[in-house]
Amino acid sequence: MLKVLKFGGSSLADAHQFAKVKSIVDADPARRVVIVSAPGKRFSGDHKITDLLYLCAAHIKYGVSCEDIFAMIRDRYNEIIAECGLKLSLDKEFDELWSKMQSGISKDELASRGEYFSARLMSEFLGFEFLDAALWVKFKFDGSVDRDASYAALRAAAEGRRVVIPGFYGIMPNDTIKTFSRGGSDITGAIVARAAGADEYENWTDVSGFMIADPRIVPGAKSISIITYRELRELSYMGATVLHEDAIFPVKKAGIPIHIKNTNAPEDDGTR
Repeated sequence: MLKVLKFGGSSLADAHQFAKVKSIVDADPARRVVIVSAPGKRFSGDHKITDLLYLCAAHIKYGVSCEDIFAMIRDRYNEIIAECGLKLSLDKEFDELWSKMQSGISKDELASRGEYFSARLMSEFLGFEFLDAALWVKFKFDGSVDRDASYAALRAAAEGRRVVIPGFYGIMPNDTIKTFSRGGSDITGAIVARAAGADEYENWTDVSGFMIADPRIVPGAKSISIITYRELRELSYMGATVLHEDAIFPVKKAGIPIHIKNTNAPEDDGTR
Protein backbone atom coordinates (compact mmCIF):
# COMPACT_ATOMS: atom_id res chain seq x y z
CA MET A 1 0.00 0.00 0.00
CA LEU A 2 1.32 3.43 -0.96
CA LYS A 3 -0.19 6.77 -0.03
CA VAL A 4 1.03 10.05 -1.50
CA LEU A 5 0.38 13.05 0.75
CA LYS A 6 0.32 16.74 -0.10
CA PHE A 7 0.28 19.36 2.66
CA GLY A 8 -0.84 22.92 1.98
CA GLY A 9 0.69 26.12 3.31
CA SER A 10 -1.50 26.34 6.40
CA SER A 11 -0.25 22.88 7.39
CA LEU A 12 3.34 24.16 7.33
CA ALA A 13 2.96 27.64 8.76
CA ASP A 14 5.18 27.09 11.82
CA ALA A 15 6.89 24.46 13.98
CA HIS A 16 3.60 23.55 15.67
CA GLN A 17 2.10 22.72 12.27
CA PHE A 18 5.24 20.80 11.28
CA ALA A 19 4.70 18.62 14.36
CA LYS A 20 1.13 17.87 13.25
CA VAL A 21 2.39 16.80 9.82
CA LYS A 22 4.96 14.50 11.39
CA SER A 23 2.30 12.92 13.60
CA ILE A 24 0.09 12.28 10.56
CA VAL A 25 2.89 10.77 8.49
CA ASP A 26 4.19 8.61 11.34
CA ALA A 27 0.68 7.24 12.01
CA ASP A 28 0.61 5.20 8.78
CA PRO A 29 3.63 3.37 7.28
CA ALA A 30 1.94 3.57 3.86
CA ARG A 31 2.54 7.33 3.87
CA ARG A 32 5.94 7.31 2.22
CA VAL A 33 5.82 10.18 -0.29
CA VAL A 34 5.14 13.72 0.94
CA ILE A 35 4.70 16.89 -1.14
CA VAL A 36 4.84 20.25 0.63
CA SER A 37 3.85 23.83 -0.07
CA ALA A 38 5.61 26.93 1.24
CA PRO A 39 4.63 28.05 4.76
CA GLY A 40 1.32 29.90 4.87
CA LYS A 41 -0.11 32.40 7.33
CA ARG A 42 0.30 31.72 11.05
CA PHE A 43 -2.42 34.18 12.07
CA SER A 44 -4.67 36.85 10.61
CA GLY A 45 -2.56 39.64 9.19
CA ASP A 46 0.47 37.37 8.71
CA HIS A 47 2.13 36.83 5.32
CA LYS A 48 2.44 33.73 3.19
CA ILE A 49 6.04 33.01 2.25
CA THR A 50 5.14 32.81 -1.44
CA ASP A 51 3.56 36.28 -1.27
CA LEU A 52 6.76 37.64 0.29
CA LEU A 53 8.86 36.04 -2.43
CA TYR A 54 6.69 37.55 -5.15
CA LEU A 55 7.00 40.89 -3.36
CA CYS A 56 10.79 40.53 -3.45
CA ALA A 57 10.57 39.84 -7.19
CA ALA A 58 8.52 43.01 -7.69
CA HIS A 59 11.02 45.06 -5.70
CA ILE A 60 13.90 43.68 -7.76
CA LYS A 61 12.07 44.48 -11.00
CA TYR A 62 11.69 48.14 -10.06
CA GLY A 63 15.09 48.51 -8.43
CA VAL A 64 13.80 48.81 -4.86
CA SER A 65 15.59 47.15 -1.94
CA CYS A 66 13.90 44.02 -0.57
CA GLU A 67 16.48 43.33 2.13
CA ASP A 68 13.97 43.64 4.98
CA ILE A 69 11.46 41.35 3.26
CA PHE A 70 14.14 38.75 2.57
CA ALA A 71 15.21 38.92 6.22
CA MET A 72 11.60 38.15 7.23
CA ILE A 73 11.62 35.08 4.99
CA ARG A 74 14.95 33.89 6.31
CA ASP A 75 13.91 34.43 9.94
CA ARG A 76 10.70 32.47 9.38
CA TYR A 77 12.56 29.34 8.27
CA ASN A 78 15.22 29.69 10.96
CA GLU A 79 12.47 29.93 13.55
CA ILE A 80 11.02 26.62 12.35
CA ILE A 81 14.50 25.06 12.40
CA ALA A 82 15.09 26.18 15.98
CA GLU A 83 11.67 25.23 17.33
CA CYS A 84 11.73 21.81 15.64
CA GLY A 85 15.21 21.16 17.03
CA LEU A 86 16.70 20.56 13.58
CA LYS A 87 20.46 20.47 13.06
CA LEU A 88 20.11 21.53 9.44
CA SER A 89 21.36 25.02 8.48
CA LEU A 90 20.12 26.84 5.38
CA ASP A 91 22.33 29.90 5.90
CA LYS A 92 24.66 29.10 3.00
CA GLU A 93 21.75 28.55 0.63
CA PHE A 94 20.06 31.76 1.73
CA ASP A 95 23.32 33.64 1.15
CA GLU A 96 23.62 32.13 -2.32
CA LEU A 97 20.00 33.01 -3.11
CA TRP A 98 20.50 36.60 -1.94
CA SER A 99 23.59 36.89 -4.14
CA LYS A 100 21.65 35.56 -7.10
CA MET A 101 18.87 38.06 -6.43
CA GLN A 102 21.43 40.85 -6.78
CA SER A 103 22.78 39.58 -10.09
CA GLY A 104 19.47 38.51 -11.63
CA ILE A 105 16.90 35.81 -10.94
CA SER A 106 13.59 34.96 -12.60
CA LYS A 107 10.33 35.51 -10.74
CA ASP A 108 9.49 31.81 -11.09
CA GLU A 109 12.78 30.62 -9.63
CA LEU A 110 12.55 33.04 -6.72
CA ALA A 111 8.94 32.06 -5.94
CA SER A 112 9.83 28.36 -6.07
CA ARG A 113 12.28 28.70 -3.19
CA GLY A 114 9.41 28.76 -0.70
CA GLU A 115 8.55 25.15 -1.45
CA TYR A 116 12.20 24.20 -1.86
CA PHE A 117 13.20 25.35 1.63
CA SER A 118 10.00 23.94 3.14
CA ALA A 119 10.81 20.51 1.70
CA ARG A 120 14.39 20.69 2.93
CA LEU A 121 13.17 21.24 6.48
CA MET A 122 10.38 18.67 6.34
CA SER A 123 12.64 15.92 4.96
CA GLU A 124 15.04 16.52 7.84
CA PHE A 125 12.19 16.57 10.37
CA LEU A 126 10.62 13.33 9.09
CA GLY A 127 13.90 11.53 8.47
CA PHE A 128 12.94 11.16 4.79
CA GLU A 129 15.10 11.90 1.75
CA PHE A 130 14.77 15.23 -0.06
CA LEU A 131 13.90 14.96 -3.76
CA ASP A 132 14.00 18.22 -5.71
CA ALA A 133 11.05 18.68 -8.08
CA ALA A 134 13.47 20.18 -10.63
CA LEU A 135 14.95 16.71 -11.10
CA TRP A 136 11.77 15.22 -12.48
CA VAL A 137 8.87 17.66 -13.12
CA LYS A 138 9.59 18.40 -16.76
CA PHE A 139 7.80 21.12 -18.71
CA LYS A 140 7.62 21.43 -22.48
CA PHE A 141 8.50 24.69 -24.23
CA ASP A 142 4.77 25.53 -24.46
CA GLY A 143 4.52 25.47 -20.65
CA SER A 144 2.59 22.22 -20.37
CA VAL A 145 3.91 19.31 -18.32
CA ASP A 146 5.65 16.53 -20.24
CA ARG A 147 3.81 13.87 -18.30
CA ASP A 148 5.47 10.80 -19.81
CA ALA A 149 8.97 12.15 -19.18
CA SER A 150 8.01 13.36 -15.70
CA TYR A 151 6.43 10.05 -14.71
CA ALA A 152 9.46 8.09 -15.88
CA ALA A 153 11.91 10.43 -14.13
CA LEU A 154 9.95 10.34 -10.86
CA ARG A 155 9.71 6.56 -10.83
CA ALA A 156 13.46 6.29 -11.40
CA ALA A 157 14.23 8.82 -8.66
CA ALA A 158 11.74 7.85 -5.96
CA GLU A 159 11.07 4.12 -6.29
CA GLY A 160 11.54 2.33 -2.98
CA ARG A 161 12.40 5.52 -1.09
CA ARG A 162 10.65 7.64 1.52
CA VAL A 163 10.85 11.16 0.11
CA VAL A 164 9.72 14.73 0.60
CA ILE A 165 9.21 16.70 -2.61
CA PRO A 166 8.65 20.45 -2.99
CA GLY A 167 5.49 21.27 -4.90
CA PHE A 168 4.67 24.14 -7.28
CA TYR A 169 7.58 24.01 -9.73
CA GLY A 170 9.59 22.04 -12.25
CA ILE A 171 12.18 22.51 -14.97
CA MET A 172 11.96 23.77 -18.55
CA PRO A 173 13.91 22.15 -21.43
CA ASN A 174 16.45 24.99 -21.17
CA ASP A 175 17.03 24.15 -17.46
CA THR A 176 15.21 27.20 -16.10
CA ILE A 177 12.71 26.90 -13.24
CA LYS A 178 9.01 27.21 -14.05
CA THR A 179 6.16 27.35 -11.54
CA PHE A 180 2.57 26.21 -11.83
CA SER A 181 -0.21 28.71 -11.11
CA ARG A 182 -0.95 29.44 -7.45
CA GLY A 183 -2.04 26.31 -5.61
CA GLY A 184 0.06 24.26 -8.01
CA SER A 185 1.50 22.03 -5.30
CA ASP A 186 -1.78 20.11 -5.64
CA ILE A 187 -0.79 19.37 -9.24
CA THR A 188 2.65 18.16 -8.17
CA GLY A 189 1.00 15.83 -5.68
CA ALA A 190 -1.38 14.42 -8.29
CA ILE A 191 1.45 13.84 -10.77
CA VAL A 192 3.46 12.05 -8.07
CA ALA A 193 0.48 9.87 -7.16
CA ARG A 194 -0.05 8.94 -10.82
CA ALA A 195 3.63 8.25 -11.50
CA ALA A 196 4.14 6.22 -8.33
CA GLY A 197 0.98 4.18 -8.82
CA ALA A 198 -0.33 5.27 -5.43
CA ASP A 199 -3.28 3.53 -3.86
CA GLU A 200 -4.52 6.88 -2.54
CA TYR A 201 -3.73 10.58 -2.88
CA GLU A 202 -4.26 12.39 0.43
CA ASN A 203 -4.57 16.16 0.17
CA TRP A 204 -4.18 17.74 3.61
CA THR A 205 -5.50 21.26 4.14
CA ASP A 206 -7.16 23.40 6.83
CA VAL A 207 -10.76 22.26 6.29
CA SER A 208 -12.33 18.84 6.71
CA GLY A 209 -12.96 18.23 3.03
CA PHE A 210 -15.33 19.94 0.60
CA MET A 211 -18.34 21.49 2.30
CA ILE A 212 -21.87 22.25 1.15
CA ALA A 213 -21.10 25.96 1.58
CA ASP A 214 -18.17 28.22 2.41
CA PRO A 215 -17.76 27.84 6.22
CA ARG A 216 -16.49 31.43 6.42
CA ILE A 217 -19.90 32.57 5.20
CA VAL A 218 -22.17 29.78 6.47
CA PRO A 219 -21.15 28.71 10.00
CA GLY A 220 -21.67 25.02 10.67
CA ALA A 221 -21.60 24.03 7.01
CA LYS A 222 -21.32 20.26 6.71
CA SER A 223 -18.67 18.32 4.81
CA ILE A 224 -19.46 16.25 1.74
CA SER A 225 -18.34 12.69 2.41
CA ILE A 226 -18.13 11.43 -1.19
CA ILE A 227 -17.85 13.38 -4.44
CA THR A 228 -17.14 12.41 -8.05
CA TYR A 229 -14.03 13.56 -9.94
CA ARG A 230 -16.27 15.60 -12.24
CA GLU A 231 -18.09 17.33 -9.40
CA LEU A 232 -14.77 18.00 -7.70
CA ARG A 233 -13.32 19.64 -10.79
CA GLU A 234 -16.43 21.73 -11.40
CA LEU A 235 -16.38 23.04 -7.83
CA SER A 236 -12.66 23.82 -8.09
CA TYR A 237 -13.14 25.53 -11.46
CA MET A 238 -15.97 27.64 -10.02
CA GLY A 239 -13.78 28.96 -7.21
CA ALA A 240 -13.66 26.41 -4.39
CA THR A 241 -10.08 26.69 -3.13
CA VAL A 242 -9.73 23.30 -1.48
CA LEU A 243 -8.06 21.64 -4.49
CA HIS A 244 -6.52 23.01 -7.71
CA GLU A 245 -8.72 22.10 -10.70
CA ASP A 246 -5.77 20.73 -12.72
CA ALA A 247 -4.87 18.28 -9.93
CA ILE A 248 -7.77 16.02 -10.83
CA PHE A 249 -6.82 14.78 -14.31
CA PRO A 250 -3.74 12.66 -13.43
CA VAL A 251 -5.44 10.76 -10.61
CA LYS A 252 -8.77 10.42 -12.42
CA LYS A 253 -7.07 8.81 -15.42
CA ALA A 254 -5.38 6.27 -13.15
CA GLY A 255 -8.46 5.73 -10.96
CA ILE A 256 -6.60 6.82 -7.83
CA PRO A 257 -8.92 7.95 -5.00
CA ILE A 258 -8.44 11.45 -3.61
CA HIS A 259 -8.94 11.90 0.13
CA ILE A 260 -9.17 15.51 1.32
CA LYS A 261 -8.31 15.76 5.03
CA ASN A 262 -7.82 18.39 7.72
CA THR A 263 -4.32 18.65 9.22
CA ASN A 264 -5.80 20.32 12.29
CA ALA A 265 -8.45 17.62 12.75
CA PRO A 266 -7.00 14.40 11.28
CA GLU A 267 -9.70 12.33 12.97
CA ASP A 268 -12.38 13.93 10.77
CA ASP A 269 -13.51 11.79 7.82
CA GLY A 270 -12.97 14.50 5.21
CA THR A 271 -14.09 14.05 1.60
CA ARG A 272 -13.34 11.12 -0.67
